[in-house]
Amino acid sequence: MFEIFRDRNRKYRFRLLGEKNNVIAVSEGYDEKARVVAAINDAREYAATSRIADKSALSEELVGSTS
Repeated sequence: MFEIFRDRNRKYRFRLLGEKNNVIAVSEGYDEKARVVAAINDAREYAATSRIADKSALSEELVGSTS
């Protein structure tokens, strides 16, 4: 579920909640509610078609090579 809220600076943000209402992601702040709604629609569209880029393997290799 996407939840729209206002932060302490009165910016609109959304958070994506998981199955047990745990926070999966939080957006940047927007001045207008219509912009945060558009960002939710973009997130829905992009998430459905996005690939996963695993950058953790490179980081783990670098950490392992320094020891």
